[in-house]
Amino acid sequence: MSTAFAAATAPDVWWLQEAMAAEDPAVGAPRALSSGARVRADVCVVGGGFAGLWAAYEVVQQRPDARVVVVEAERCGYGASGRNGGWVTSWHDELDELAHHFGDEHAAWLAERSSWAIARIGEVCEAEGIDCGFRQSGGLWCATAPAQMGAWEPQVVAGARLGRPGFVEPLGAEELRARTGSPVVIGGARLTDAAAVQPALLARGLRRALIARGVEVYENTKMVSLDRADGVVRCAGGGVVEADAVVLALGAWASGVRELRRAVVPVGSHIVATEPIPERIAELGWTGGELLGDTRLLVHYAQVTRDGRIVFGRGGGAIGPGGRVLRRHFVDPATVGVVADGFRRWFPSLDDVSLTHAWGGAVDRAPGHLPFAGSLGSRVHYVTGFSGNGVGPSALLGRIVGRMALGVEDEYTTCGLVGGPPAYLPPEPFRVVGGLVVRDAVRRAEGAEELGGRAGAVSGALRNMVWFTMPRALEPRLRGR
Repeated sequence: MSTAFAAATAPDVWWLQEAMAAEDPAVGAPRALSSGARVRADVCVVGGGFAGLWAAYEVVQQRPDARVVVVEAERCGYGASGRNGGWVTSWHDELDELAHHFGDEHAAWLAERSSWAIARIGEVCEAEGIDCGFRQSGGLWCATAPAQMGAWEPQVVAGARLGRPGFVEPLGAEELRARTGSPVVIGGARLTDAAAVQPALLARGLRRALIARGVEVYENTKMVSLDRADGVVRCAGGGVVEADAVVLALGAWASGVRELRRAVVPVGSHIVATEPIPERIAELGWTGGELLGDTRLLVHYAQVTRDGRIVFGRGGGAIGPGGRVLRRHFVDPATVGVVADGFRRWFPSLDDVSLTHAWGGAVDRAPGHLPFAGSLGSRVHYVTGFSGNGVGPSALLGRIVGRMALGVEDEYTTCGLVGGPPAYLPPEPFRVVGGLVVRDAVRRAEGAEELGGRAGAVSGALRNMVWFTMPRALEPRLRGR
C-alpha cells in the first residue's frame, strides 16, 4: 500500500503544484508520527484522500469531543484525490442502473444524496474558507460518435419516473458545439447539478480544516500492519495508534487488504494540461464553467482552470496485477500520448497550443462502478471502489463510514452501499490478463466508432465482458461468515 510513486511525480501534477504553492508553510508542513510514539484515539482514519478526510470531518461534526487521528503514507491529497479531473457529479447519469440494483425508492434516495453531496462540498468550502474554485455550472455529457448517441435517454426516463427530473437535460449538437468549440460533438446532455473544483486545493483545504478542529494529521506515516480485533494501527518507524474504531480509506491501495483483494483493481487514468490560453478558450466559446466529457467506457473528461488552462484526461490506463499499484499508474508516456491525441481531436483549433503538464493516478475500479463500505469485524470499517467518480460521492461515503465508526445506525449506515463488495473480480491471472484483453477491445471498438466505423464482432463481444464479475458466493474469503 505504498504511495512512493505519488511523491516521485507530484511536481508534474499541476493541481498539486498550485495547491502546495498557495499553502501556509506553518500549516502545510507535514507532521509524521514519531518513532516509538503510542497515540490513543477514538477513531483512526488511515488514508488522507477525500474519503478519509470527509470521514474524519463527519466524526468531528457528530462528536466534537472525539479524538480523531489521520495517518497518511504520503501527503494528504497526493493520491487520486489531488490528481483527478476535478469533476463533481452525482449519480443521476446512472439512475437507471441504480434502480436496477437497488429498486426505485432506494435509487431515488441515493441519487438525491449524491446531489446533496455536491452541495455539501460547496457549503463546507464556504464555511471553512477553502478556495478550491468550486463552481456549480453543470457538466456537458457528449457523444462524439453515432454509437455513443442516446446514452442519456434512459437516465432522462428514469429521472421522470422516479421523481428526479431535470438533472439530465438533453441538448442538441449545434448548442453543444457553440458552448464547447469542439467540432466532434454530435449530441449530448447537460448534467445540471455538476460542479468543478481544483481537487488538490479541496483536499489540502479539508486537511487544514480538520487540523483547526483538533484532528491530529500524521503525514509520511505509512500503516504497515493492522490488528483488526484490537484496533491497533502500526506504522513505519514504530509509531502506534490504538483506536476504538479504524476507518480504512485507501483508494486503489485497498486492494492490498486481503479481504478486498478481488473487490477492487488499480487502474490508471492520465491527464494533460495546456499552457494558460484564456483568449483561445474564449474564442472556442467554452466560457460557462461547465465540465466537458463523453459517454465512452474509456471516458474523456475535461474542465477549464481558473488561470485559463484546459485540463483533459482519459481513463483506462494500466491495470495493476495482483492488486498492485504500479509506477505506470503515475508515469506512462504511452498513455499520455494517447490522451494528448484525444485532446487534439477534440480541439483541432488548438493544435499549436503547448501541453505543459502530464500526470497519472491510480483509480480504485470496482464491479458496478459504485463505491461501497463495509466492516472487518467490529472495530474496522472501510470505504473504496469509487471507480473514477469519487470527488462528489466521497462526501457521502465519508459521512457513511464516519457514522459507522461511531456506531450510528441510521439511513446512511444501513443503505445499499453498505455491506461490502457487491461482487468480486476473477482471480489472477484471469483478472489482469482478461482485463487487458477487454480494455484493448474497448479501445479498438471505441476508436473505430469515433472514426465513423463500427466495432468489430470480436471487439464488440469482448467489450461486453467489462461487466464480468464473480458472485459473492464464490469468494472464498466470505465462506463461513
